[in-house]
Order: sequence, then structure tokens, then C-alpha cells
Amino acid sequence: MSTSEFSPDSLRTLIRAGAWVGRSDTEKAAVHLLTFTKLPDQPGFAELVEVVQIPEYDDGHDIQVAVIRDWPALLALPAVEHLSADDQRLLALAGSLATGQPVDLAANAAVKGHEHAAKVAEAMVIAAGYHLKYEVTATERLTTRFAKA
Repeated sequence: MSTSEFSPDSLRTLIRAGAWVGRSDTEKAAVHLLTFTKLPDQPGFAELVEVVQIPEYDDGHDIQVAVIRDWPALLALPAVEHLSADDQRLLALAGSLATGQPVDLAANAAVKGHEHAAKVAEAMVIAAGYHLKYEVTATERLTTRFAKA
């Protein structure tokens, strides 16, 4: 099925669904990071996504999901260079989680924005397999600080 008929937000939704169907926790965490970035909005992204039908899933109905088949090619897209530094860091972490290739955590986990930091923390909880037991929430100190801004 061609991905050109899907908007970037639709692809994000399908990729998230695909991550939760028979994928490892580290792949789920990688998708969690990837879909937060602006990469799905960039040229060339959709060509590296495969939309598939899963027949008679869970309740007996077919579902449509999307999967990333080639993470190294995805991370090598020229569009990655034009993303924010925080998005590039999230993508480096996502690629490591998806492929098992190590990255420098000191360089890539140090994001600037609190939303990006929350995604890193959430991804680690997902990768550890504790996503159904823990929830990452902002502290009063963070919410008070930004409420005054």
C-alpha cells in the first residue's frame, strides 16, 4: 500500500499502532521518540514506511498499521540535518533503541526542552518494559515555573 495517501499525522498514528503489535519494548520506545519529532513531516520519510493490514487482529477485525523497515536509512535521510538539535538527539536515541547500535548517551540524552526531556524519560520506561506500571509526570516545580512564564 502506498504511503503517499497518508498525512504525516496519519502515518504517526499508524506507526504507533504498528509498534504496539508484536514489537519489542525497545522498538516501542524508538517509535515513541520518532513520532514526537518533525521527521515524519519531512520529504523522503513516507518512502521508508510500510503500511500493512493485519488480518483478524485481537477482536477478529483487520487493522491497518505502519512499520519502519530500515532504521539506518531513515536516520540517514538528508532532512534529519535540518531538524532541531533536540529532534536529532531524539532520533539518535530512537535509532539506538530500534537497532541496538550504541550512541553516546551523554550527548544525546541531554535535551533542552522539558517536552523533549519527558519523551526521553518515557522512552526509557517503555524500553525497560514498565510502561504499564509507571507514568512520567511533571513536578509542581516544573508546572509552576512555566505557569508563571
